[in-house]
Amino acid sequence: MTTTTDTDKPRVGPRRRRRTRRLVITLLVLLGLLVVADFGAAAVFEYQVSKRAREQFNLTDDPSVKVHGFSFLAQAISGEYDHVAIDAKGVPVQDTLRDLEVHVDLMGVLAPLGALVSGTLQGVEVREVEGQVRVKASDVNRAILETQNPLVSSITNLTIDPVSEPDAQTNPDERTDEEQAAAERAAELESDDDTQAGARICATADIGGEETDFCAFGLIKLVEDKVNFVPGRLELRNSVLGSGALPEQFEASLLQMLRITLEPGELPFTVTPTAVTVEPGVLSVKGKAWDVMLGG
Repeated sequence: MTTTTDTDKPRVGPRRRRRTRRLVITLLVLLGLLVVADFGAAAVFEYQVSKRAREQFNLTDDPSVKVHGFSFLAQAISGEYDHVAIDAKGVPVQDTLRDLEVHVDLMGVLAPLGALVSGTLQGVEVREVEGQVRVKASDVNRAILETQNPLVSSITNLTIDPVSEPDAQTNPDERTDEEQAAAERAAELESDDDTQAGARICATADIGGEETDFCAFGLIKLVEDKVNFVPGRLELRNSVLGSGALPEQFEASLLQMLRITLEPGELPFTVTPTAVTVEPGVLSVKGKAWDVMLGG
């Protein structure tokens, strides 16, 4: 019977361990250099796109540009980038809308590597664009005040929230069981029509010298590239009336003042508006376009 001792096992000598350590260190250094090069090249590309987007939006500062996907160098070698996102804030349109937010997703961005490296890149061809313009509550407040209603001297604390389309048009507390069932069925079908959405706009107004809290319920509609809000009903509360209705002439005047039309301008890159949505604090217009040119 033979026995095996530790002295019979092959040993890794110090020289071999040093070679392995050097190889690992070399690979880590190369990996780090590739990551740095990837980020550096992406930064150059993002700057080129940002500069052209700044001209497109007529901005004073460069918008934020982010290249998605890994790795950037692999995309750069092919000359096509899967997804590039652009975000711009404080975009002005006329005097009323002064603080728009614009988000653009570019899919299939074509930019030759040679032109990118040399700085001679002119136009950037994009296969598909999804654009979105977000109108904040502050701009909606400004648009309402521009109606110059003599009964309303101020509006403050304006908020925007989504509601179902049935709730925007009728009070849930006043529905019969049959009407409530119909409203629930209608709410389930809302996604089929993206050109309108239910909204609740609440604020505090000085109406006839009396501070009044109100919520206007209605539909936001996309009509000929414009955003219309048509209020259907009001909920009010003030120190004199408590919770209830205003005198008929006051309520009619307030409803008329809240009928507003917003023109957020053309969506970026000739995108045609196709949908409107309501989110907490903002009204959003969205659209798509294909085969567009950025800059050039």
